[in-house]
Amino acid sequence: MADLLLAAPSAPAADAAADADLDALLDAVTAIKAQQKELEQQLEPLLEALNTAMASGQLDPSFSHNDWSFCHSPGRLTYDFPAAVQQIEKQLKAAKEAAIQQSSATEKRGNPFWTIRPPKAQPLPF
Repeated sequence: MADLLLAAPSAPAADAAADADLDALLDAVTAIKAQQKELEQQLEPLLEALNTAMASGQLDPSFSHNDWSFCHSPGRLTYDFPAAVQQIEKQLKAAKEAAIQQSSATEKRGNPFWTIRPPKAQPLPF
């Protein structure tokens, strides 16, 4: 039994190991997020070239290449509403806010998620 007590890490040593593990986890996450951002920036002009090729008739909106499926989406459809509808929307928003303040609205929470952003670019020294 005494051997087990001697072999167990001390609390500060265990805390240091846990901190190191957490630092390694956070370093891995931020490194991958940075790579993802870089890849998205590299992908953007390539996707624009695909749009151009499709617009010129060189590509169909749906096709496959090397077992990868490509499907063009024209984007989410939105609407600009006339002033009368916008006014009703403002009234509805005010009614919703009043219901929240009066506690007659039931609170719901969506699925948890992480938002991970890169540091803001520092201004150049010149």
